[in-house]
Amino acid sequence: MANITRYNPFNEFVSLREAMDRLFEDSVITPRTTGTFFNRALPANLYETAEDFTLQVPMPGVKPENVEINVQQDVVNLKWQTGIEIPENATVHYHGFQKGEYQQSFTVPSPINSERAEASYKDGILTLRLPKAEHARARTIKVNAANS
Repeated sequence: MANITRYNPFNEFVSLREAMDRLFEDSVITPRTTGTFFNRALPANLYETAEDFTLQVPMPGVKPENVEINVQQDVVNLKWQTGIEIPENATVHYHGFQKGEYQQSFTVPSPINSERAEASYKDGILTLRLPKAEHARARTIKVNAANS
């Protein structure tokens, strides 16, 4: 005798929902990879004045000598290493800080004068002062009335 199964259209919706959940998890959750470069979406602040941009990036526990900064045109590339050392005789109950190398790129709205760029690190925050390129700064032009 043939085995007949009643059609239920909602069974297909459940599998579609599971597929969407998997797709969302795969695209949003970053892999916990140790020792390799991968993009790590960071919260950051970018402020603009008439003369420059200020970029603030949180990097708690990072040594300033382990940060590499490259500025070209309107792009700032950051690479840094983290390394939390655990003593040999310690028992690890929770290990949330990953050791590895990371990178992040930021694009600012106009070209930067890389010769005058400055970086400082205080309280776990990397602060970059990025002066605008001279040709990218806004200028005020006065109109002269010509008498005919």
